[in-house]
Amino acid sequence: MRSYLSRILLAQLISLGIMGMPLAQDLPRAVVAVLDYARILKASDAAKGVGRQIRQYRDGFAEEIRADELRLRAAETTLKRERSGLRPGDFEKRRREFREEVLAAQKRGQNRKRQLDRAFKKAMDQIQGTVIPIVQAMTKAEGYTLVVDKSQVLFASRALDITDKVLLKLNRKLRTVTVPKPQ
Repeated sequence: MRSYLSRILLAQLISLGIMGMPLAQDLPRAVVAVLDYARILKASDAAKGVGRQIRQYRDGFAEEIRADELRLRAAETTLKRERSGLRPGDFEKRRREFREEVLAAQKRGQNRKRQLDRAFKKAMDQIQGTVIPIVQAMTKAEGYTLVVDKSQVLFASRALDITDKVLLKLNRKLRTVTVPKPQ
């Protein structure tokens, strides 16, 4: 009896669910476009400029790090050479000071990397903030109902790809982005 009632209840729930679902003809026609977002963020003029600026900042930071390394190697060599002439307490004090200098240099390097990452993110956010309205405008103008990232698509016809159109519009709208000086 219980099984019989369960089946009747299940059948009613299923029929209500099916009746409440829209039929395929009630849905709007899907007009799909595919966008290679990663390519946009690499190939646009603005992104290339961001890459050049970041490399310049990175090169400058690398020079600072190399100077720190040379200074620390010289200090280490001096400490090793003078070890035999120092009292054990004096040597330990100088060794601790040297270790603190090494840690400070490492911290400066890590801070520089974080600063560079933040500057890169800020510049790329500006590019992304320009891409989205372009895609939205194209969606409205060309009647797309769905725009998907190429990385999420297993297969699609090249005719669905709007990457080149978006890239062209982005290059017209945003030629360059100034990367803020990492601080």
